[in-house]
Amino acid sequence: MLQAPEDDEIEISLFGPGLGECCVLHVGRDEWLIVDSCMTQAGQPAALTYLGSLGVSPSSVRWLVATHWHDDHIRGFAKLVEECSNARVLHSAALENDEFTMLAALDSDSLTEGSTGVKEMWKTWNHLKRMQRGAPELASSDVRIYQRPLDLSPNCEIWSLSPSNTSVSDALIDFSTQIAEAGQPKRAIPKPKRNPSSVVIWVRVGDVIALLGGDLERSSDVTKGWQAIVNSSGRPSDKAHMVKIPHHGSRDAHDQSMWNDLLVPQPLVGITPFKQGNADLPRDSDRARIVGLTSQAWLTRNNASARPRRRSRAVSKTIEEATREFERLSVEPGRVTFRCNATQPEDWTVDAPSPAIRL
Repeated sequence: MLQAPEDDEIEISLFGPGLGECCVLHVGRDEWLIVDSCMTQAGQPAALTYLGSLGVSPSSVRWLVATHWHDDHIRGFAKLVEECSNARVLHSAALENDEFTMLAALDSDSLTEGSTGVKEMWKTWNHLKRMQRGAPELASSDVRIYQRPLDLSPNCEIWSLSPSNTSVSDALIDFSTQIAEAGQPKRAIPKPKRNPSSVVIWVRVGDVIALLGGDLERSSDVTKGWQAIVNSSGRPSDKAHMVKIPHHGSRDAHDQSMWNDLLVPQPLVGITPFKQGNADLPRDSDRARIVGLTSQAWLTRNNASARPRRRSRAVSKTIEEATREFERLSVEPGRVTFRCNATQPEDWTVDAPSPAIRL
């Protein structure tokens, strides 16, 4: 494909190397939305590399969304903010509290491996402040981020569908437990193990709708996770034609009501893999489940490679002391691109060059 979409086309490009994820959307009229960030092996945000290959300027990016602060969704996000100077920057409302700010402001020497998500958010906030661009906007349930003026075609709406109020409150409590008491030694900030505060994005361009699931997981509490979205009366009610599967196809993120109530039958599906240590997603059982729900599913990379095995704390500290900045990269991101005219949601073109595969 590798040519810029027309003004009346919607395009959703999904990138995933095996430890990282990014969505790049054209929403018509040379306006672009980027959700999350991952890196190329050359050390550049995959989104910028892709837009450059299309001849699209970073100035055409109007929105940057960080769904949550897991390392595999946030790497390079500060660089995106720096390069895309015309973009509105949004992140989960769960990060807008004093506790998370205190975590991010901890001296960098106290942040060991696994804390890069916090560092990335801190770099993002510092850049916005330095350039006087204001604080990031908050994404939460049932918030319309943008509506294109009605006299401009194709019409466009962008919504955030999560996190719910309950998830935001829970995050506040969780962050507060990570802050060392006065006089106590600083400690590493652990990665969150679940994703109740991930942002889900809903986009309509013309007659075409896409749902980007972030890492939102299923919850037994109907006020959180996918149940909170399905049960909400404040969200758009129209069903999506394309979905970015949440949390790499994991069964923990599968909610049948999402498929029944938020998606058309046989939607187009994009999935990114995750491989680190013993975690290898999507599993064979996940692939079989997804294929049982749609025949139009693509994975950005079939042969995802894990990161190098984690070093001991002493070795990691020695490396960090000897280098100004150190970052491990996985393999080159795979790509799947979905494109169609904004008036023809039944007629898609899919570009999935190797190592991407169709399930």
